Amino acid sequence: MDIAVIGAGGSVGRDITKIIVFERLLERDEHLVLVGNPEGESGKSLYGFTVDLMEAYAEVCPRIDVVFKPEEIEADLIIMAAGATVPINSKIDNRDFLAEHNFPIFERYASALAKFGHGSEIVICIANPNELSVAVFAKYLGRKRVIGMGAFLDTLRFRKEIAFDLGIRRQRIHAFILGEHGFNMVPIWSGIHIYGFDEVELWAALDKIRRGYKFSDFPVEVARVREKVTTLVSKGNIRDAFDMVDQYPPDIRVAVKPFITHFSGSKTAVGTAEATLELIRAVTSGHDTFITGQLSLEGEFYGIHGTLGVPFIIGNKGVERIVEISLSWEEEKLLKHNADLINQKINKFQ
Repeated sequence: MDIAVIGAGGSVGRDITKIIVFERLLERDEHLVLVGNPEGESGKSLYGFTVDLMEAYAEVCPRIDVVFKPEEIEADLIIMAAGATVPINSKIDNRDFLAEHNFPIFERYASALAKFGHGSEIVICIANPNELSVAVFAKYLGRKRVIGMGAFLDTLRFRKEIAFDLGIRRQRIHAFILGEHGFNMVPIWSGIHIYGFDEVELWAALDKIRRGYKFSDFPVEVARVREKVTTLVSKGNIRDAFDMVDQYPPDIRVAVKPFITHFSGSKTAVGTAEATLELIRAVTSGHDTFITGQLSLEGEFYGIHGTLGVPFIIGNKGVERIVEISLSWEEEKLLKHNADLINQKINKFQ
């Protein structure tokens, strides 16, 4: 299987590329295609990056090609990591800015893959707004071949935060984040189970780590915490922002921590790259895997039409089946509300 990384010259794209090589996801006779922008820094840096990779991993490095035209992309699995991110000096997470800037980029690559690709490529969208990137690529390539990283990454973060509070490993936590990748995510508390916990122990543990907050508090509290964090970040008080957020339950931390990390100057490249590695392994493993991610829906999940994070079965041909897991009535209501908000944003570009 050949892999292409669109936006390989960016911070996330570079980390994903390094992990693909380091973890030996490709054999030496397979191709890793690095796709850059000839008018940007990657027009020069990708050639040097390629030489650096080959020197560092000479014994295991796959064949690396550098291309700058969408029509030249030849791969089976494509990582879409190209596009702008919110400038760290703006101090605001402006998704409208991202949508307006990145929509033409999504259109350019998606249309080219539809015209020049072999017809079986699977695309993993990393770029934001994640729902918009998935919607655009799904329009050109079909819904089953396009997956967004958003809910997959948020779910890993949610499990990590729960595990941290309980003092156990993340692998023991079964929990999901659905909905939008961003502040309008939907944590699914009703479906959590933990290996080694009976029902009484489970609900006692969850009640403790939720620290008195109810699910109905979630959207309002995220907005409040975001406002406090914005003030601290704008003053350069990054440590204080993290300390303040750590006083809240796991779901609020998941929604707000990436915001602080991005504007600290560190961004979230390493965590995103590692999550991408897990998703790549799920797609290429040869067996079906139950995960969450952004998909384009036509009513398969609680009658929702549009693009948002849901659970599904993934295989080496793409999405096998969307799984309608049980939700509480509050979770279903919030998810449908947020789906409407996402549709309003995406419809501006459709």
